[in-house]
Amino acid sequence: MCEATGLPWHILSWPEGDLRTITPTGHTPLLNRPFVHGAWDCWQVCADWYKREWGLEFPAYARNEGWWEQADGPSLYEQAYEAAGFYQVTQPQRGDMIVMAVGRTAHPNHAGIYLDANAQLPEEHAQVFGAGPFMLHHLLGRPSEIIVFGGPWLDRARLMLRHRDAK
Repeated sequence: MCEATGLPWHILSWPEGDLRTITPTGHTPLLNRPFVHGAWDCWQVCADWYKREWGLEFPAYARNEGWWEQADGPSLYEQAYEAAGFYQVTQPQRGDMIVMAVGRTAHPNHAGIYLDANAQLPEEHAQVFGAGPFMLHHLLGRPSEIIVFGGPWLDRARLMLRHRDAK
């Protein structure tokens, strides 16, 4: 979590008064992250991919647990993608964000990065099985991973989004 926020953590032992500071390095692996909603979740793995691959930075979007289950609540991906610099496309290319509806949900609630046939990530060693196309994603309750994007994942897709600054 320290890495996700970028803020230093201070640990003080009491009553000894020993103070230690942990300063984040700014590099959290994209793969095998534990899932923590609002910090290390599907949106954050996408945002971190864009920062590493293309140098794009996004503001920290506040999101409450279970927002996707409230039919009368906001549909965060659908309402925010244009302001974040994305537009809809019909055929994905490497780096596009795929927004999906997973489980019983009132709104699209999951996102991943379309990697096309090249599942490799710089500085990370992914063990991927199958033939592409591939997608990087971080599903609730699972570590972040690269999967084959097809079949049920393609059926869950609701939006294919390309950033205006796509490389």
